[in-house]
Amino acid sequence: IQQRALIKGRYRVGRRLGDGGMAIVYLGHDLRLGRDVAIKTPRPQFAADPAFRARFEREARAAASLSHPNIIDVHDVGEDDGTPFIVMELVRGQSLKEIIAADAPFHPDDVAELLGQIGGALDYAHARGYVHRDIKPGNILIDEHGRAKLVDFGIAKGLADTDLTEAGGGFGTAAYLSPEQAEGLM
Repeated sequence: IQQRALIKGRYRVGRRLGDGGMAIVYLGHDLRLGRDVAIKTPRPQFAADPAFRARFEREARAAASLSHPNIIDVHDVGEDDGTPFIVMELVRGQSLKEIIAADAPFHPDDVAELLGQIGGALDYAHARGYVHRDIKPGNILIDEHGRAKLVDFGIAKGLADTDLTEAGGGFGTAAYLSPEQAEGLM
């Protein structure tokens, strides 16, 4: 997706906000509602891969089904010119990873407040059948009011899913894997 492109005649693509190993997030503008959004698209080398597309669609469904103040809101999903996309709320702030790099160490009360927010989001997701499976500072955004937002449900697993990963396989960020993930049990 190119800067200034128009997706589905509605979303104007702006500058790149960030990227991970498999996807890129852009600043966007919803022309219909007149608001800024974040637009996530897969990297070009993954856009045509059916397994990746299934995970991308699963992420959209998982995140869209969750409504919690500490989980990113999904506004729209779709495909444009063969490329899937997810339109999400734009969080104005920084990732916890950036904040840790700039400001650590933190007061224990601040850590407890943050953990309470993220724990509440995870509890909510778990109660609705989703396990995030990639909790790390880069997947936690902190807005200008100090509110944490959990993002990137790309490898979330529904508790009823049996086909997301093969036995012995797994997804996640190596430094943040749980022992169960490292052993291929989740």
